[in-house]
Amino acid sequence: MNVYSIENGSYATNCYLLQSGGDFAVVDCGVFDPAFDAFLSAHGVETLRYILLTHGHFDHILGVRALREKYGGEIVISDGDKRCLEREDLSLNAWSSYGVQTPVTADVAVSDGDRLPFGDGEIEVLFTPGHTRGGVCYLFGDCLFSGDTLFYRSMGRSDMPGGDTLTLLQSLSRLRALPGNYRVLPGHGPESTLDSERRNNPFMRR
Repeated sequence: MNVYSIENGSYATNCYLLQSGGDFAVVDCGVFDPAFDAFLSAHGVETLRYILLTHGHFDHILGVRALREKYGGEIVISDGDKRCLEREDLSLNAWSSYGVQTPVTADVAVSDGDRLPFGDGEIEVLFTPGHTRGGVCYLFGDCLFSGDTLFYRSMGRSDMPGGDTLTLLQSLSRLRALPGNYRVLPGHGPESTLDSERRNNPFMRR
């Protein structure tokens, strides 16, 4: 398995490219611009199997339609956040100046515990609401793609529509209880490890 990352858009969203076997997948895409296109081309991407979305906020989804038009791939998002792809009031893009949201429909609406075949293994879906109603993390190999649920020494916001602090803390408790250690690859900011966050993140320790 290979994982590559690029900061994407003016909100510095971390977008990830996964490669396993002959399959490629992208995790989150705030904008599909020439830099992101060049990033994919430089890693040999011709087609995508999946476009995996951790949640439905505009800075993680606005590039999805253009990305799929060029590279294909099934759009994967939780059932709870799938309408964000179609409505900019739900993605919160209606209150931003980030860009134009072109509606797109999810191909796969996932729930907790779902597994997606990919390359030499499976991608596991963990339901981790609190930042949004339908936030999820993705587990693949030794990587935890934590979206805006878990950050380096911090957690996502819970004060926007669909957010809830207690629910988010419960999601962090679930991540803390995962067996073993993982690379934590968040939606913004530097990567970490789950063991490091267990020890040092005050929100994980509560």
